Amino acid sequence: MKLLTLNAHSWQEADNASCLRHVAEAVRLEQPDVIALQEVNQNQGSPAAAEDRLKASGFVSAGDTILADNWALCLAERIPGYHWSWAYTHVGYRTWEEGVAVLSRLPVQEVRSCCLSSPELPKDSWRQRRVLAVRSEAGWFCSTHMGWWDDEIDPFPGQWQRLNVFLQSLNGSRYLMGDFNSPAHVRGQGYDLIVNSGWQDCYTRAESRDSGVTVPGQIDGWREEAVSGFRLDCCFAGQPGRTLSSRVIFNGDFYPVVSDHFGVLTEEAI
Repeated sequence: MKLLTLNAHSWQEADNASCLRHVAEAVRLEQPDVIALQEVNQNQGSPAAAEDRLKASGFVSAGDTILADNWALCLAERIPGYHWSWAYTHVGYRTWEEGVAVLSRLPVQEVRSCCLSSPELPKDSWRQRRVLAVRSEAGWFCSTHMGWWDDEIDPFPGQWQRLNVFLQSLNGSRYLMGDFNSPAHVRGQGYDLIVNSGWQDCYTRAESRDSGVTVPGQIDGWREEAVSGFRLDCCFAGQPGRTLSSRVIFNGDFYPVVSDHFGVLTEEAI
């Protein structure tokens, strides 16, 4: 089973059409069974997507309105055979309705989403975080984009507490993928909190793996980071298993760069 996670930074690159084309081409060639996406944007000023278009694309609703230029919709239309869902998180850069998405080759049996941010946080805050969980016959597959460990208003520990409670309510096999905004090399913060909660990092247990670096340098949210490259994007398993490989994708060596993050392609033995 192949799992792909990518912070798409969608519609915010210099050549958006090429980025979408490169992702679709990689999906057609690599055939991931599940794709978890973050920063999946749609323009606030776009009209709602037509119902017949959504149905033809394999869409399963999580309760949020899909607009005509939703990036996950545009991707799904280029990779027939996938089922998908999208959950709204917040408005980014005053223009984009940002969300998280999951695409699955197996039919979607159930969709759930959960707000991870503090109940005191205003609903229109750009800090709002959410998880989207999609269930197929292979189990639950979750996509999320977490905040920062020491954020003064909505810190990571509270988000993780709410996320972990939600994850424990999901029965069966579980995978958690996304941008965790917690460098894997930093001890005593978000990454350690996740693995100490019983989640297994598929990268560290992989029989074959590369450097794992998904952010090669300074990007928004990490302008002060002194390390030249670090791992923010991960695939975690909620159960023991065997990971055959973990490989960074969309890094310029293994498919072109499409975002300010690289993706991670994980192959699980089933």
